[in-house]
Amino acid sequence: MSFKSKNKKPLKSAPTLDLHGCRVDEVFDKVDAFIMKHQRSGTRRIKIMPGKGTGAIKKELLRYLKLGGYPSQPETMDNGKKNPGVLIVFLDE
Repeated sequence: MSFKSKNKKPLKSAPTLDLHGCRVDEVFDKVDAFIMKHQRSGTRRIKIMPGKGTGAIKKELLRYLKLGGYPSQPETMDNGKKNPGVLIVFLDE
């Protein structure tokens, strides 16, 4: 099953950073800029899509967010299941 077929519905209101196709070494600058932009604008939560893949990006992203003091959790879909390919990051904690 492809990414598009599993994610037919558009993501809800939170600004979203899609990291599909990125390498681990490319992620941190993108995530940093995205977080800074949305913190300055007063956004309370963002979504980051590391995808599933090998899990390397998600593993490093979770470590990076934890070190930065940004709580995160997997997105909960409309059916109540967790979507491990999308993280909700809380900027107002």
